[in-house]
Amino acid sequence: KGESFFDNVTECSITTYRARGDRIAFVSSLTKNWCALRQVKNQYCKPAFIMANYPNKDGRLANGVGLDTPESIITISKELNKAGFKLDGFPNSSAELMRKLTSGPTNWLPDRAKKTGGEFYPLKNYLEEYKKLPYEFRSKIEDRWGSPEDDPFMMSRGKKVQNRKTKGFALSIHRFNNVIVGLQPARGYNIDAKETYHNPDLMPPHNYIAFYFWIRFEFKAHAIVHMGKHGNLEWLPGKSLALSNSCTPEAVLGPTPHIYPFIVNDPGEGTQAKRRSQAVIIDHLTPPMARAETYGALRELEGLIDEYYEAYSIDQRRVKILRKEILSLTGSSGLIDDVGLSGKGDEGDLAKLDAYLCDLKEAQIRDGLHIFGLSPTGNLARDLVISLTRLPRNDGLKGNSSLTQAIANDFQLSLNTLDANMSQSWKGPFPSELKDISDNKWRSFGDTIERIEIFAQKLLDGGSKPPGNETADVLEKIKSEV
Repeated sequence: KGESFFDNVTECSITTYRARGDRIAFVSSLTKNWCALRQVKNQYCKPAFIMANYPNKDGRLANGVGLDTPESIITISKELNKAGFKLDGFPNSSAELMRKLTSGPTNWLPDRAKKTGGEFYPLKNYLEEYKKLPYEFRSKIEDRWGSPEDDPFMMSRGKKVQNRKTKGFALSIHRFNNVIVGLQPARGYNIDAKETYHNPDLMPPHNYIAFYFWIRFEFKAHAIVHMGKHGNLEWLPGKSLALSNSCTPEAVLGPTPHIYPFIVNDPGEGTQAKRRSQAVIIDHLTPPMARAETYGALRELEGLIDEYYEAYSIDQRRVKILRKEILSLTGSSGLIDDVGLSGKGDEGDLAKLDAYLCDLKEAQIRDGLHIFGLSPTGNLARDLVISLTRLPRNDGLKGNSSLTQAIANDFQLSLNTLDANMSQSWKGPFPSELKDISDNKWRSFGDTIERIEIFAQKLLDGGSKPPGNETADVLEKIKSEV
């Protein structure tokens, strides 16, 4: 905003919007680059795929929230190959891709000096582009990290010229003709952990800038694809939106077309990437969801508690033995602390443990990771659909109501499937369609909901028929839309 003129009557300045030349230049360049991306033939197109690495240990390479990033890149590479892109020697499997990446330099500093491979960016070339950055930006970088020559990722390579090897940056980038795969560099926390831990104003080191500069100015990428939520570029220092040329994301990325596959259930952080790194978000599915169920010691405990309540009114001697076994197992499994039990094994503890196991069993968990471009199939697809329709949608009426609640209503069961006391005793009714569906004991509200969930699975598999109109409406909505 700028001043248009001073109004003598109101004695105040009248503001107006004024054009900023550098912003017009940036938007024009970005538009031009998107046009170039659209027009370039596939055989000449150069995409750069970048995988996140946070925390910066090799055990966290290629992490993406809910996304199997390496397998997704393999899937995409096969599509690129069909479309005529040149990606000679690209790995055929995610395991092969990860072996390739870990064989070269990574962000893990202790091992970096031992590794070869990756791309090399001569210091001379870096300085040519670095000096074009705004002075304000360069001052902040050098105040924190010193000169480029001081960067811990700086090394010498190649033949000696006048008794000196070429200095430059070893980059975690692997090239396959016109397609590259890189590991996003560390923001700097791993270089000086004590001074930089969780510092929101931490400027990235020179090797970080060199990584993106090589992609932009040496490789001349037509587009950068950050694979999966989320990397660190969109969180670098600078304004929240309407960035300037001194804001770090813009200084690093420049007017480069940016494509960002991002999990669909986190629009907030996706917005950050759009505002701060001109990202075009391509949503991908969450991982398939399923009921957590119980296993191991938890399943054993669940059986013991069922036995305990069954024996309570029949055999008090058996009750004492079971209480002792339950107390021993909760202690050895660490559940005493997790659940907040007194450790005495009294009725209050048992009720609390029973409720905890019921809630845990019904919890929704991820069943594996999503692979970009591939829909889940079989049981994974079925359980994901049940998870998506467990809650009411839109107006919550008819086909948009909860699938599990519709089943409960059609069986005339008086319970709220989304807000029940799982450990409360179930007094009935016991419809035969639900009774015959499982050999487990039917004792509590949690057991009732478990049988409804199993019935929903059989319903979607085609092994059962809707028990009434409410369920039929939701099932029709599932088939036609969900």
